[in-house]
Amino acid sequence: MSPIHLLAPEVADAIAAGEVIERPASVVKELVENAIDADARRISIDVRGAGRTSIRVGDDGGGIPADELPLAFVRHATSKVTALSDLDAITSLGFRGEALASIAAVADVECASSGARVHIRAGEVLERGAGPLLTGVTVEVRDLFANVPARLKFLKSDATEVAAIKDVVAAFALLHPHVRFQLTIDGRSAISSAGDGDRRRAFASVHGAAVAAEMLDIVGPPLVTGMVSQPRLSRGSRDGIVLAVNGRPITSRPLAYALEECYQGRLERGRHPLAAVDIEIDAAFVDVNVHPAKREVRFREEGAVFAALQRAVRSALGASEPVRYQTSPPLSVVAAARGYEAQRGVHGAAVLPLEVASPSEDSRAMLRPIGQFGPGYLVAEGPQGLVLVDQHAAHERVLYNRLLERLRTGLGASQALLMPQAVDVEPALIAAAADHRADLATLGLEYEEFGPRSLRITAVPVEMPAGRATAAVQETLTALSETRGDQGMHRAAAALACHSAVRFGDVLDIAEQRRLLSDLESADESVTCPHGRPTRLIVEWQELKRHFRRNY
Repeated sequence: MSPIHLLAPEVADAIAAGEVIERPASVVKELVENAIDADARRISIDVRGAGRTSIRVGDDGGGIPADELPLAFVRHATSKVTALSDLDAITSLGFRGEALASIAAVADVECASSGARVHIRAGEVLERGAGPLLTGVTVEVRDLFANVPARLKFLKSDATEVAAIKDVVAAFALLHPHVRFQLTIDGRSAISSAGDGDRRRAFASVHGAAVAAEMLDIVGPPLVTGMVSQPRLSRGSRDGIVLAVNGRPITSRPLAYALEECYQGRLERGRHPLAAVDIEIDAAFVDVNVHPAKREVRFREEGAVFAALQRAVRSALGASEPVRYQTSPPLSVVAAARGYEAQRGVHGAAVLPLEVASPSEDSRAMLRPIGQFGPGYLVAEGPQGLVLVDQHAAHERVLYNRLLERLRTGLGASQALLMPQAVDVEPALIAAAADHRADLATLGLEYEEFGPRSLRITAVPVEMPAGRATAAVQETLTALSETRGDQGMHRAAAALACHSAVRFGDVLDIAEQRRLLSDLESADESVTCPHGRPTRLIVEWQELKRHFRRNY
């Protein structure tokens, strides 16, 4: 082992740069943050060769004084922090004075501002002098990681690196709609936002007009701003979720969980919403200096932030509407919808595009039953058009709401079984049965231990057929063993509702159809069943008239 010694400056710089600059997207992120901190209103990003060849970022912000330009590339040189106390309330996106130095340590960098220019390669100043007298700052980064070829080996394919760059710019465009972003990849425009402050237009520039039309504004709570998607629009991954604190994009598992929990019972398992949510909080109550790349933060009162986020999102979701059917959509809308997965409709077929109803429309006005068709669909007439209802999903939602109300009030309703039924369960489920006996009794499910690995069911909810009791107990206890807290009881209620509801294929007479439709109309959050499947599909009168050429 060699003796302890100080690292050479270039080695120390390369190590420090590795913590901040991981890939081309990191360069874009740091330079865009500097531009926003400088109050830029227009930011252009030009990328060549997936960022390996060159990245050029220009802005119209405050710029860097000519005599300070070389100093800006010295490690820990910054205009954003002057004293130790400043770290207690950081309001800027950047603050460490490491970004420009880290970029310059692993690339060939040219920067121009305020009539001055500096050229740096691998941390060494090669040239400095006069430059164009333009507003703001222009930084060009060439040959990224050329002096550290080992880092190049760890970069992904060009398509992956380009996607990461787009994600970075998209997040800033959604969170800062007042800034105009122009991202160009190899000469072709990838993202172009208006910068007019309209967040919906920003969404359209990133995700397309069809997706932007499906977004709901978060209004009311001053702490939380942004937009979230209607439950009928979802993705198979969490890539469409952007979270931020004071305009800074962050990664936070607790906040992501808080957001997705609001969609419980609205989205199918494995589906995720789209969102851009910014939490505006006093800088003294959040610590952003906990991660080298500033991706993570720590809240002084995380529970309060968690609760505020959920209140805001649930309030926005109250404006969600049922799925609507449209034929012959415009080609531009179809193209946008194909790029972003939509919630599945009848028989798994995608219903595209999805139209947004006016909030003033009453989507729960009286439905008149017409009949039943297929294995389990009700046909009804409503003021908006023809309505197709999944009878199992609709009844599930009605019963789920009813069970939650019993849980809230403590007023249960059960029917005793004439012949108690025994069911064998795993030890973990026996423990869950013991822990939640009182709550399940409120939901109408009653049982007693019947040996070390068995339960004897003595009563079930009044709506449940006796023959489904054993399967319902198994699924209910499994849900409780896998999930803690209130979420576990909600999943248990969903399981009981599922086993109590009419089955797909059951024949209902007109009176039963009318009662189910009436109950669905009065149910809260009736757009989906507790598992997130749509309860209905609306074919609007205007669409029928257009199809049969009666619109004249």
